[in-house]
Amino acid sequence: MKGCPASPIDTVIILDISASDYSFSELNSHWASKLAGVVCAACGTKGRYGAHGNYFKYHYQEKVQIFRVRCRHCRQTHAVIPSFSLPGTSIGTSEAEQYLFRRQQGASRNKAGKQLFERGMSSSYPKQLERMLHTAVSRAKALLPAVDGTFLSGLPWIEALCGPTDRPLFSLNRFCLAYGFNAVCCCRSSILVFARTRRIGGVSHNPDSAPRAGTVIDSW
Repeated sequence: MKGCPASPIDTVIILDISASDYSFSELNSHWASKLAGVVCAACGTKGRYGAHGNYFKYHYQEKVQIFRVRCRHCRQTHAVIPSFSLPGTSIGTSEAEQYLFRRQQGASRNKAGKQLFERGMSSSYPKQLERMLHTAVSRAKALLPAVDGTFLSGLPWIEALCGPTDRPLFSLNRFCLAYGFNAVCCCRSSILVFARTRRIGGVSHNPDSAPRAGTVIDSW
């Protein structure tokens, strides 16, 4: 299978797995069985994927090989992103979440961003991460207008949507994918709402009630 560059219209499937357990060769060899029960967020069809190449994305200074598939029903492409790597960025999801939690607790950007600086990120990156959170929540609010918590923002709004969680960015992405939207944290894709997606009324705040939660794959 030939490698190919990431497409700006790629949407994502999130593979719930740690960096130490992720193996591209394992995924490349067994992708069909691992995606058999996964629903395409674009059309709602389950497990009708074809291999569509691969590319590399940065996880800090390391290159991580990313598998791509295309839904045979709607032709939408998806990048299969491991959850330890925050979509649309070169940083780790857990480090981003820990930074945001520390900021919410009142820590300065310098103190909250210690882990990011130790991994080579610039002194200006924490402010950029805060802007990305604001953008993600603003997009999610537009997609899910019926959700309570109109006057909340940032992590409190995510908790109002997904319930208490120590993985807010992962949980918000999972929630959006389960309801047929693209991941909003912090995907750079131009696609957020698919043609078939309709606005949701009376959304439950329990993420386990999401009707299509199979878009996130459990680790193997």
